[in-house]
Amino acid sequence: MESSDNRVSPSHVATPTAGMASDPSGTLPEARSRTIMWCVPRTISSAVTKCLSAIDGVEVWFEPYFYCLATETVSASDLNLTIPKEYEGNENIFQQAADHLRGIWRCKALKPQHLSYASIQRFLERSAGKHVFVKDMGTGMKSCNFEFLPKGYKHTFLIRHPLRVFNSLRKATHTTLSELGMLPNESSEEKTFDVGRDYPFMDPSQLAFGELYELWKYVRENLDSEPIVIDADDLLSNPAELLPKYCEAIGLPYDESLLKWDASMALTEKWNVAGEDLIGSIKGFYDRALTTGIFGPPGPMPSRNHLTPDVIRCTDTVMKYYDELYQSRLKV
Repeated sequence: MESSDNRVSPSHVATPTAGMASDPSGTLPEARSRTIMWCVPRTISSAVTKCLSAIDGVEVWFEPYFYCLATETVSASDLNLTIPKEYEGNENIFQQAADHLRGIWRCKALKPQHLSYASIQRFLERSAGKHVFVKDMGTGMKSCNFEFLPKGYKHTFLIRHPLRVFNSLRKATHTTLSELGMLPNESSEEKTFDVGRDYPFMDPSQLAFGELYELWKYVRENLDSEPIVIDADDLLSNPAELLPKYCEAIGLPYDESLLKWDASMALTEKWNVAGEDLIGSIKGFYDRALTTGIFGPPGPMPSRNHLTPDVIRCTDTVMKYYDELYQSRLKV
């Protein structure tokens, strides 16, 4: 790919007045930040979140809108139940959904109020944290839900080549959903599993990249003319160069110590998650990312000759979205 100027565009940097809180002494302002990192699955987004969790004063929200989508999807298919966007006044419906999902996801408890789009928007807007970092899936924020985007947040996007995404997603999805008993009939067999058809939290017509692209375009046209895009392989190949640029662009303090972090699950214990032990109960998706402490170099690109037809089909369908997002990425 062609080279480009590595400087961060001024529009990527928080202005001196935005996101600032007064110091109690009334003299120096305190820098604050509000960031959402939207992504497609299998983009090392959980590892990035864990890395940034080591920054002092960061309040982390882990996939809050995705679990609203998951609640709507599972409740419709299993309970024939339509989940409203608003929790207040619909507490019984959300409790019924939470009780059902807790059994499926095998977690200790789910917080019903954390399964509502309107509630998540309020939680994020009312947060008093010095820095708030939200990691979420683009699939959780379809165009019909754009009204629930929290005000005052900087939107950033994490992408990865579709061949890597769908090859990894196919393996992780089949393993995890099989363990949870969520794959009926032919889908339960690995050789007949189809990632585009059988992953329940991804629109088969958009395949995660389509939803992320629509959100990116909405942000560009309505909120920020140059939203930050990062490619996961760029970050894995050059973390010492790209990570500080990302932190500077979103207003997070950077230190070289961020390049190596606690490999245990300790950092995740302070995250805001929809359920207690929810991350630990869905190990097929999160376990590897959350038990590493460094950004390792990316492996070789998978060969199309050794991939299943569903992975190739999904890849070819979304390449147009990936290519345009890739061209706008933050470069090193």
